[in-house]
Amino acid sequence: MTFESLIEYELEISRDEASPVRVLQDATGTTRCGVGATVWDAGLVLAKYLDRQTAEGRLDLAGKTVLELGAGTGIVGIALARLQPQSTVVLTDKQELVPLLERNIALNGAQNASAQRLDWTEADGIGCTPDVILVSDGIWARDLHQPLADVLQHTAGADTRVLLAYETRAFADEAEFIALWSRHFRFRDIKSADQHPLVQSEDIYVFEGWRKV
Repeated sequence: MTFESLIEYELEISRDEASPVRVLQDATGTTRCGVGATVWDAGLVLAKYLDRQTAEGRLDLAGKTVLELGAGTGIVGIALARLQPQSTVVLTDKQELVPLLERNIALNGAQNASAQRLDWTEADGIGCTPDVILVSDGIWARDLHQPLADVLQHTAGADTRVLLAYETRAFADEAEFIALWSRHFRFRDIKSADQHPLVQSEDIYVFEGWRKV
């Protein structure tokens, strides 16, 4: 893909206020990458939740592997890579978005992050069991629900923590995904009091889940 038509988006993080996370995006969603090349609000809410967790000393991923599914621009995974420089962060999406992910990783100098293709309809995963899986706005289309539920089941280990954020658009459809997810995972919603006080929305839900034993 070409990057000339993309615009830069910046997200402040507490670890280094003078150097925000910067990503190129297509704010219109009209490139051949579609809406995957756009920064969406659920990703910002999840990124700032991780920011708060890190700033308050409640998140330490040193030596841990993080997998982002449907990374899009990579803003969530790159933010976490910057916040947790001793972690290894793997950003994944469909093949046409991998060049954008690689460009945005380089733009931030995130040497502990990498990008690779991961098709949710394939069960090959990333070759290891991640400690954390990130998903933001991954259930906006019904035809994504079963593939996402499947890839979470195939990829998560017994101790993997899944963080999933989405903006509600069609409650009945989203409830269908939650039902699919609950077959193999237990989870809880992260209350607004625990999210970043300035970057949250009543229309955006954040869950954390683990495989059922």
